[in-house]
Amino acid sequence: MKKYLLIFLLFFVAFSYAQQYKSHTVAKGENVYRIAKQYNTTPEAIYKINPTAKDGIQEGEILAIPITDDQEYKTHVVEQGDTVYSLSKKYEITVETIYLLNPEAVNGINVGQILNVGKAEKKEGTSIENTEGNKQEILDSLKAEDPDDRKVVRYITHKVKRKETLYGIAKKYDITVEDIKKFNKRLYSEQIKKKDKLRIPVYEKKQVQEAVIDSVDSRLSRTTKYVIKPKETKFGIARRHGITMSELEQMNPNMDPNFPIGMEITVPTTIFVSLKDSLQPGFQLYEIPPKETMFNLVRRLDISADSLLKMNPYIKDGLKAGMVITIPEQKPVDTLSVDAIRGERYIDLSSKLYNFKPKKIAVMLPFSVDTLDLNARQEIEEQLKNKQSLRISLDLYSGVLMAIDSAKTRGITTELNVYDTRKNNNGVHVKRILQENNFDDTDVVIGPLYQSNLEVVAAELKKYNTPVFSPASRRESSLYDNFFQTRPSNEMLQEKIISFVEKDTTDKNIILIVQQGKKYEEIKGKLTAKFPGAKVAKIEEGNYLYAVRLDAVLDKNKPNWVFLESSDVAMISNVIPLLNAKAESHKITLFTTDKNGAFDDDNIKNEHLSKLHMHYPSVDKEFDDEEGEGERSTKKVSDFEKKYKERYGVFPNNWAVRGFDIAYDVLMRLGTADDVYHAVSFEGTTEYVENKFNYAKKPLGGYYNKATYLIKFEDDLKLKVVE
Repeated sequence: MKKYLLIFLLFFVAFSYAQQYKSHTVAKGENVYRIAKQYNTTPEAIYKINPTAKDGIQEGEILAIPITDDQEYKTHVVEQGDTVYSLSKKYEITVETIYLLNPEAVNGINVGQILNVGKAEKKEGTSIENTEGNKQEILDSLKAEDPDDRKVVRYITHKVKRKETLYGIAKKYDITVEDIKKFNKRLYSEQIKKKDKLRIPVYEKKQVQEAVIDSVDSRLSRTTKYVIKPKETKFGIARRHGITMSELEQMNPNMDPNFPIGMEITVPTTIFVSLKDSLQPGFQLYEIPPKETMFNLVRRLDISADSLLKMNPYIKDGLKAGMVITIPEQKPVDTLSVDAIRGERYIDLSSKLYNFKPKKIAVMLPFSVDTLDLNARQEIEEQLKNKQSLRISLDLYSGVLMAIDSAKTRGITTELNVYDTRKNNNGVHVKRILQENNFDDTDVVIGPLYQSNLEVVAAELKKYNTPVFSPASRRESSLYDNFFQTRPSNEMLQEKIISFVEKDTTDKNIILIVQQGKKYEEIKGKLTAKFPGAKVAKIEEGNYLYAVRLDAVLDKNKPNWVFLESSDVAMISNVIPLLNAKAESHKITLFTTDKNGAFDDDNIKNEHLSKLHMHYPSVDKEFDDEEGEGERSTKKVSDFEKKYKERYGVFPNNWAVRGFDIAYDVLMRLGTADDVYHAVSFEGTTEYVENKFNYAKKPLGGYYNKATYLIKFEDDLKLKVVE
């Protein structure tokens, strides 16, 4: 007790005097949490005077740091096997000192946790006294050190038009996207929409020094002669003088294409960027391909446009095909995933953790404990067999528990509260749960299972802005901003497969085989609109297809891409064998926008689906799960599955995996931001065992998950993720 009282008094005395601030230049690999530990402050204190840091910090960025004793500290990232005692020996300090510098260590230390392990030698830095606590003056005084900083002279209002983007608006006013977000802070967590009114800063124009040459025209107007040296290339010389290879060729129309050593050529007088200086460790050269845009480039490289401009000042005039620029070093292609190569950007949240405050999670599922006789084992087993909602709830819950354990190894601890919602349409009982328990400091609610109960929880917790994650329902909510739909909707799954086919319809014979009935008229209309040249196979009464009808729409001279839309086992078991028989003489690929349970019926042979290379969209990354003597024989068992089997004695089903993926993603997001709303503003997709997440905000209502899979049957009956 005396120890904590001493710590409190130390902080009280420190903050009783005038607050001081120091500038800190962000080093490679640093995050806000680690910087806070170094200066014995908190991430919240740093965010208070550096609000844009919530969107991430970059190497070289300058932060204002509140300090209490002008002392910096050494930090240590806890590794496997570390103990407080071993660290005290390693850094030659006492155990008591570690506890004094890290009060949270009293409850134990975790792998990945950052600890202060003694005082560091003081570094020279900017220290500013601030007796009135004016954080803007502090930021301004620090930013004054940055020669690129500009003063705001006035603001104008911009009304967002249809299809406008933040990047396009920023380019229009010659500012950055970050400039717009800085003065419209809601954009850190929301997307812009039509008729939005944005506050646009107008900066004071600086006088440009005449000595600075920063345009292509000015560089090309001053030339000199240059003699080719051994091992030099056209690529390197163009880069060295800040021009494209095509511009170098224009300056030397009679240049020998063999580029021999000793040849004299014309080049700009100014060496705009030294090749040696441009290729510091961690960077590489990149040639701009045709139709490359700044927006696509910065998004793919995961850096800001400002950072790219600082590395390559001359691209201010725009990107041109053939231009050679400096970019951060990229991973070799063979280490990238198929999805990364296709353009989907994945992010690893576990490498960005800084918020290690305990997370408070509530799980609300229909366990129906009130109907169970815990003394009657046989009765419970019968209910487990017959009650699907109970089985799903227990599977989801088992996955959530595994996620909490996994997050703990990353330093994220969780306080879990579990509530039994009992049954569907149980609003009165659900409201009673919310009224009788404290939810105002709950970080996230996972559940309930049913949409009706979900809507009640989202409505009641909207006043606290508590995020509510729907684990199973595919229905979105258009009423509540705190509603998170984790399962992509049927419309999104349809769009996934349709957009895939749309990319390559040239010289393809598109065929539609659609079940009769009102339910399927909508998808038939959508496919007909997307593929106006598609042929429609006539379906007889009773949803039956005659072979002669199929012959009428097949084409022997073209690949036949067939959409089969049905949930009727009889119809599917009729159509698939017909297509399979025709596959001997025709090129046929099968597609469906909805691989429902009918396709899994025993009457439908997977050998046929494999021969037809059936493609379908999926919420999760499906795989063949045949088991041989208790082990999966067709798939490499993941670490998660091994741990799950060790704990529960069986392999996890899709619901258990889903419970793990949802909960682990939520905990990782809470560890990388102040709250979930901030975390979902990060661009990119997260992926775990079998599910991936990329949340977007609806214009009206909450958030939806736009990350889906496209699965394909291979020849050997195995499933492959295409996208």
